[in-house]
Amino acid sequence: MTHKPINKTFLIILLGILAALGPFTIDMYLPGFKRIAEDFGTDEKQVAFTLTSYFVGIAVGQLIYGPIVDKYGRKKPLLAGLLIYILAAVGCALSPNIETMIGMRLLQALGGCVGMVASNAIISDTYEKEKRAKAFSSIMLVMGVAPLIAPSFGSLLLKEADWEYIFYFLAIFSAFVAALIYFFLPETSSYMHSNKLKVRKISADYWKIFQNKTFLFYTLAGSLAMSILFAYVSSAAFVFLTIHKLDQGTFSLLFAINASGLISGSYINGLLTKYFNYIKIAKVASWILSLVAIGILIAVNFRSDLHYYWIVAGIFSILFLIGFINPNATAASLAPFTENAGAASALGGAVRMGIGALVAAVIGIFQGDSSNTLFVTIFLLAFLVMLLLSVAPVIAKRKAKKKAEKGEEHPPGPIAI
Repeated sequence: MTHKPINKTFLIILLGILAALGPFTIDMYLPGFKRIAEDFGTDEKQVAFTLTSYFVGIAVGQLIYGPIVDKYGRKKPLLAGLLIYILAAVGCALSPNIETMIGMRLLQALGGCVGMVASNAIISDTYEKEKRAKAFSSIMLVMGVAPLIAPSFGSLLLKEADWEYIFYFLAIFSAFVAALIYFFLPETSSYMHSNKLKVRKISADYWKIFQNKTFLFYTLAGSLAMSILFAYVSSAAFVFLTIHKLDQGTFSLLFAINASGLISGSYINGLLTKYFNYIKIAKVASWILSLVAIGILIAVNFRSDLHYYWIVAGIFSILFLIGFINPNATAASLAPFTENAGAASALGGAVRMGIGALVAAVIGIFQGDSSNTLFVTIFLLAFLVMLLLSVAPVIAKRKAKKKAEKGEEHPPGPIAI
C-alpha cells in the first residue's frame, strides 16, 4: 500500500492536538462543577461522577479501538470516533439531568479515546524505532499545553455564558480536528486485515501482547510514572488549598508552573534522543526521580513548617523527570509490534489509565490531614519505575540474544512517509 507524503511537523501538531482533546475534555468543565450541580439540583459529588464515567470510558474504549484500528486502518476509526465524541458533547450540553450527563460523558470518552490509540499507532507506522521517542515527546509537548490553558479558558467561558457552552465549544473544536484529519491525514497503516473481529480472537491477541516482556515491563514503568501525575492532580487542591490555605488564583498559577515542568521535560527529552539512547535516558531519569522523591518525602516529614515553595519545586522536578520517562517508555513498549500496533497501543493505554485511576482512588481513600500520603505514594511509585527500567533492558537484551541464536528475523520496519 502506498502512502501520500505528509509533513512530519504538521503530523506531530495534529496528533498533539488530537491527544490534547482528552485533557481539554477533563479540565475545561472543572470550573463549572458548582454551576452544573445548581442547574441539576444536586451536589458536586454527583457531578464528579461525570468525571469517573469519562475515565471508565477511556479505559474500556481503548481496548475496543485497538483491534479496530488494526483491521480498518487509522483514519476511518478516527473519524468515526470523533463523530461519536461530537454528538456526545452536544448531548452533555442538552442533558436534562445529571444521570443523562453521566451517560453522555461515558459516550464522549468512548468516542474521543480513539485519538489516544490511533496517535500512538500512527507514530509506530511513520517513524523508525529510534526516532519514535522524540515523536512521542513532541506530542506530549503539544498535549501538555492543554492543562495550562483549559481551566482558565473554561473559567473565561463561564464568565460570558452558561456551562453548556463549554461542551458546544468541545464539539466545534473536535469537528475542526476531524476536518483536518479528513482532508490532510493519509492512511498510514500497511497491515490492515480482512479477518472478522471476534471476541475470542481479540482476547487472545491482547493476551499475546501482554505476555511480551518488553511490552509488559515498559508499559508498567510508563504507567507507574504517569500514576505519579494522577496522584498529584488528585491531591493538588487538598495540599495547596486546604493545608497551605492558598487562594484560587495562586493555586491556578502553581498548577500551571508544575504543568510546565512536564512540558519542558518532554521538550528537552526530544532534543536528547538525537544524541543518546532513549531507553538509557529514561533509566537515568528514573534514578534521579527516586532521589527527588525520597528527598521531598524526608523534607515534608522532618519540617512541619516547610514552605510551599519547596513543595512546588519538588513537584516541578518530579513532573519534569516524568517528561523523560513516559514518552520513552511508550516508545519502547510499542517497539516489538508492527502488524498489531493498534492493539498494543490500546492495551498500553488501558493499563496506564487503569493504574492511574486506581492510584488516584487509593490517595482519596487514605488521604489524612497532611500531604504525607501523597509523597509516600510518589516515592513508592518512583522506586518501582526505577526498578522496572533497570530490569527491562536486561530482559530485552536476553530476548534479542535468544532470537539471534535461533536465527529469527526482525519484523518489517515502519513505513516512512
